Amino acid sequence: MQSNLKKIAIMLSIMFILIASITAIMTFANLSASQHFIGAWIHSFIFAFLILLPLGAGIFITLNKLINRALPSWSTLHKNLLQGALMALIMESFMAVITVLSGHSYESINQFSTLFFNSLLYALPVGLSLSLLMTLLIKPKLEKHLFNTAA
Repeated sequence: MQSNLKKIAIMLSIMFILIASITAIMTFANLSASQHFIGAWIHSFIFAFLILLPLGAGIFITLNKLINRALPSWSTLHKNLLQGALMALIMESFMAVITVLSGHSYESINQFSTLFFNSLLYALPVGLSLSLLMTLLIKPKLEKHLFNTAA
């Protein structure tokens, strides 16, 4: 039981850092002069952590199954890279929508689209970099650590 709590604590701390950094970038990218950064960021962060994190877990599991079925001949590394890139794009799109909806008033779909793409394009390079970092470095070490803890 103790090792399961440790595993959950490790995963939640990693997700906490990822969500905090990406929502901070998105909030900063669209911050108007009259808004306070901390208040706008905390609102986006809490929503992303409490709502999007569980949703992301479901998307991750579904994508993993779809990629493994659709691309059985691909190497594990290629599958992980594809899954990481798709997860970054999907989840950052969700977070960009939430950041725009929670932090801005907009008068047209064009204005909403501009704010959305501004958030997404600022944060996407960071998200893709973090995805590569997770896929190539952190995930293998974490799996090794979690496997050793379970044994």
